[in-house]
Amino acid sequence: MLGFFQRRRLRRAFRRYLGELGPALLKRYGPQDQFTVRQVLATIHDLRLDTRFAAYAVALYRHEASSNCVALLGVDQPLLNSLRREIALALFSGNSGYTVNDVLSLTCRPGWQGGPAPDWMASKHGRTSL
Repeated sequence: MLGFFQRRRLRRAFRRYLGELGPALLKRYGPQDQFTVRQVLATIHDLRLDTRFAAYAVALYRHEASSNCVALLGVDQPLLNSLRREIALALFSGNSGYTVNDVLSLTCRPGWQGGPAPDWMASKHGRTSL
């Protein structure tokens, strides 16, 4: 059973794994069916994300355990399946057959998404293209 602070750290790390790690993996390595453990760990290290929950990041972006998965993280296929079920219950209505594309579709791109013009002064003086 995770304590309060441990769950809080996990939620924070998980949000960053979704919001930052996924787009960074896509940008660095291109679209793939699943990313390797070394790719995920190198990107986590480069982005300076929390490495305590790296097994969850691997479970997000991999569906098969590899020799590196066992050697570097100690995550075998039954543990990986368990982590994927836990993630699926939280994000995908229990569908543990999610793919990398499903995970990447959860990330939202920052920026203007419609609504009022971002520069209210320009809008006030009619200098916008809207």
